[in-house]
Amino acid sequence: MERREFLSFAGASALIPVLPLPAPAIPVAVAPVNAAKANWAALYARAHGRATPELIQKWLHVGPDQARAVMSDLVARNVVAAPIAGSATAVQPMYPSRSIPGVHTASEQAKDAVTDYLRSALDDEDASSEPSAGDLASQHPAQTETSLDA
Repeated sequence: MERREFLSFAGASALIPVLPLPAPAIPVAVAPVNAAKANWAALYARAHGRATPELIQKWLHVGPDQARAVMSDLVARNVVAAPIAGSATAVQPMYPSRSIPGVHTASEQAKDAVTDYLRSALDDEDASSEPSAGDLASQHPAQTETSLDA
């Protein structure tokens, strides 16, 4: 071994105990759940019928760790069922039919407009196809004379 290599190894061995060691991986504690945010998340989950950590993160403007903690709190409180493939359904949704009552969507409004138009067109057609009293007299003059004589 040459002198330079020996001195570099000796110097390195002297510095190793002085250098700081990398910090061991410490498990990060679960972010505490804010009760107000958890209640808002429960309201959103019941209104929309489902919840995911990504949606909670979007709705409440929280970080991913906080969103996962809120999601686990919702599951623990039985607001949502256990997630399947990342999405959890609400146990008691506000609107079971998945639509808000009284709110018409554009497709429902278009359907109602077409239905009204068709009904009015059918009513107009029925009214024009019914014979009037004058039409009946011109078609059967003998029947009208006998009924008037009697």
